[in-house]
Amino acid sequence: MDIQFNKINPNYGVISITLHEPDYKSCVDKQLKHYAQHVRLKGFRLGAAPTDLIKKMYGSSILAEELDKVAGAALKEYITQASIPIFIEPLCTTPAKTMDLQNQHTFTFFYEVGLMEERSIVLGPDISVTEFEIDNVGPKLVDEFLTGLQLVHGQSVQLETSALDAILHGTLIDSTEAVGLDIRISIIHIPEHLRAPFIGLRVGDQVMVTEEMLERHFSTLLSISSGQLATFKRCPSAWPAIFTVDNILRVTPAPIEPELFDRVLGKGVATSESEFREAIRKIILFDKRTEARHAFYAQLREALCKHNVVNLPEDYLKRWLFINNPEATLKKVEDYYHAHEESLKWEILLGSIVRQNGLAVTSSDVVDETKRAYLDYAHNNGLQIDTSDAAIHAGTLSFLQGNEGSKYYSKLHNQLSRDKAIYFIKEQITVVTETVTAEAFDARR
Repeated sequence: MDIQFNKINPNYGVISITLHEPDYKSCVDKQLKHYAQHVRLKGFRLGAAPTDLIKKMYGSSILAEELDKVAGAALKEYITQASIPIFIEPLCTTPAKTMDLQNQHTFTFFYEVGLMEERSIVLGPDISVTEFEIDNVGPKLVDEFLTGLQLVHGQSVQLETSALDAILHGTLIDSTEAVGLDIRISIIHIPEHLRAPFIGLRVGDQVMVTEEMLERHFSTLLSISSGQLATFKRCPSAWPAIFTVDNILRVTPAPIEPELFDRVLGKGVATSESEFREAIRKIILFDKRTEARHAFYAQLREALCKHNVVNLPEDYLKRWLFINNPEATLKKVEDYYHAHEESLKWEILLGSIVRQNGLAVTSSDVVDETKRAYLDYAHNNGLQIDTSDAAIHAGTLSFLQGNEGSKYYSKLHNQLSRDKAIYFIKEQITVVTETVTAEAFDARR
């Protein structure tokens, strides 16, 4: 096996892997035997088909599959051992049609890779970011949240065309059609002088939406989290957006009574309106603290990207998006790239900080965090489990080795890596903490 790495520029390179017959022959032979034992062919007992016949019928497909596996495993091992700082899955650019699987014995695979530039990260006390701590929620936000809940759980009637009292359900897409939200629009909450385009709509119709039209729509009324709304508004291409109508309803708000309390919180959690409002206040407080954390991350990203230039292999990334999304048009790839360009730069910046400062997340870190999350889940849901270290460890490993566990591992690994990087950054820069109410926090946004 021959492996070469050609670093074309600081953020892009190509890895070539050449496989010779000894590199893949044993894997192919093993698969041919497996097929011979398990494939049922007419005229032969199960497992009695001659290997030569199996090879003639399935040899090329088995060879192609095993070559791909061997090359992929070699690539992964090489990237790890050589510590190549990739930030996205490599892109194989070897067309299958160029291989002569019948007569060829040596095969070369080419993989394009996006690289994190090896440059020092600028940090220091001159970089200042404000971190908000939310200490209270006032009655106005509680009232707004309650209004949204009454609409969600109210009695609804389907309408063919929209009227002033209609609720429109549908998808809001930014001006580049790259970022979208499933939301709910209450026509009566749109400023009066802007309502006309929303009257008389049918399912499937589209209407242009400006930020001013939704200024009276709090997040619960829109049926999204406050964090989702803030993220959409921060998108440079957010406005004007296009709203596509999926459903039109007239809703009679649910009365504020025990049945509503039980449907929202669970049976018996709140038995009076005051208890219900207090539970809502706590929900909002949790959501606002989450939103404040996301706002801090957004400020942090803006501040660090201002002081640190991150170059991207633009042509390579667009090609990567196009190949991995075969149904996408070139325009959609272009729009998607520009809509997510800053987020990608931020992720690369975090990855560089992790790499340069020895902050890599280990398998033990993931296992320990999974154990903690499992114990918290069991406690919060009243589950009776064996809490001994051996039982929890065995159960965690069993979960992480499964299909769902593998996805969870990857997601958690990325989150822990991100958390380590952000904690490190906060130690190096100036973080100003400001305690405010939820209303004051909203007013500053």
